[in-house]
Amino acid sequence: MSENITKPRVVFLKTPDPRGLTDWIIEGISKSISANGFETKIVDVSDPNTISEKVNEIIEFRPLFTFDTNLDGMIFGEKENQKLPLCDIIGNIHITWFIDDPMIHFSKLKPVLNSNQVLYMTIDVEHSQWIASAGKNVAIVPPGVNPSKIPPLMEKDFEVAFIGPITEPNIIESNWRERFDDALFGFAVELGRLIYRNPDIPVRFASGYLLSQLAPEFQNALLNFQRENEEEFMNLLTEIGLYAMNLRRWNILTAIENFEVNVLGPVAGEVPENVVIHEDITLQKDIVEFLARTKVSLLSQPPFIPTALGFTVFDSVACGTLTMVEERLSSKSFFTPDREIITYHPIDVVEIEGKIAYYLEDNPSEREEIAKAGRERALREHTIYSRGEIISNIMKDIIKQSLAEEQKQEGEQA
Repeated sequence: MSENITKPRVVFLKTPDPRGLTDWIIEGISKSISANGFETKIVDVSDPNTISEKVNEIIEFRPLFTFDTNLDGMIFGEKENQKLPLCDIIGNIHITWFIDDPMIHFSKLKPVLNSNQVLYMTIDVEHSQWIASAGKNVAIVPPGVNPSKIPPLMEKDFEVAFIGPITEPNIIESNWRERFDDALFGFAVELGRLIYRNPDIPVRFASGYLLSQLAPEFQNALLNFQRENEEEFMNLLTEIGLYAMNLRRWNILTAIENFEVNVLGPVAGEVPENVVIHEDITLQKDIVEFLARTKVSLLSQPPFIPTALGFTVFDSVACGTLTMVEERLSSKSFFTPDREIITYHPIDVVEIEGKIAYYLEDNPSEREEIAKAGRERALREHTIYSRGEIISNIMKDIIKQSLAEEQKQEGEQA
């Protein structure tokens, strides 16, 4: 008679997501982890009116692990009149995968930094270093594509697609003028332009560097602000990072003159006549469907991803679209430049339009070869299923370590 071995259980927490990206991630990771020896369950915690019911559902399932993205699924409860993460109360491990910069989610991160029941995963080396500096366990798991969401190869109806949203930088500066004093306004603008010129410098590092160059009085004032209002300071850095992103995107968009550029997502500001705005295309599924019908995808990543590639880059490549993106430190680890992907420097607009012209007009056959090779590699090596295997191995290692510790304690007590 064979022994009935219970599989370790994992609950995936589905949270609100205006882009619909995390649904793809959770669906793919859940399928992969289930195939790797875990029992999985997806629980939708997006409705605050049903949260008590969902918490009971989670507790009854008795998961060894819970999983979310960007700490959006972190649930708190009370124990002995103290507010604690649910994982601390029921004794499971909560895994959170930051699919963008953890700093953006600092208000969610700060309350759980004291917990030893949370494992952090990031997509970028710099993100990992920042969390590790707080003494926390962190693993790097790169993005991947969900093959079931990638359309088949199809005819290309559009020349160039550019992913938004985009805001004219002058609009942001005008808003800052109303909110900031002259010193803080000057700091914010100069820091944004520093990141714009140096896309591989993390905003946190750039902030410290720029501050060291300024007058001692302003240094002291900003350092005091950071110490006394840490969350507000992180929000300020996030705003400045978005400003740098829009500087970059606006510069690229307004410099391309000879091709029709389709912007996917909203645009604030006056754009040239060759720019077509598709403001309603914001869901990931709609973006991917449009990219699959486009010859060249021109992507400008947020500065919040200073060394890696974001999820949309992988989706774009998997669509069989020639994908152009800023060069990143780790980009060569995923795709070979000029063979599977095209890289550019974000402030060299002559280079950008020159490459668009080359692959659209001068050598379309080479464009198709690169796009085909990129698609094949993305669907072969960079799927969300392969990322799920990495996560499965992390969880199995945690289980092994826990069992080894229990055996050690039992041996000491014997």
